[in-house]
Amino acid sequence: MSNTLSFELKKTAEWRAEKAKRHQEDSRNQTAKILLTRLAEQVADEELSSRYDSLHEDEGVSSNRLGEIHSEVLGEIGFQWEPKHVNEVIERIVNRATGKAPTTDDLAEVNRKRGETDAAATAAGKTAN
Repeated sequence: MSNTLSFELKKTAEWRAEKAKRHQEDSRNQTAKILLTRLAEQVADEELSSRYDSLHEDEGVSSNRLGEIHSEVLGEIGFQWEPKHVNEVIERIVNRATGKAPTTDDLAEVNRKRGETDAAATAAGKTAN
């Protein structure tokens, strides 16, 4: 994985940690911090990393837009989705940058799974995210 993405994941995790301290009633910041920290430590698929790195040289993707995409995707972690591996993050960044963003059906599926997870946590007496 790119050193830049690893750095951004770590910095976003630190930012979420600060938000978690300020907004203790919202467990999503803590969840995001944990996820981002784990993702920053993972090793990405080599081919996928290569596709990600090539975005920085792609004339069809402005550096401003790529920065916006990073912010959007990293901001969604722990809130709109919970990636299990950094490959999912890289794939989402690449897809958005190349115009292959998730469909509304993809997002609905993520929300459905989150609802199931929250319901199971509540049933088990745990706090839902």
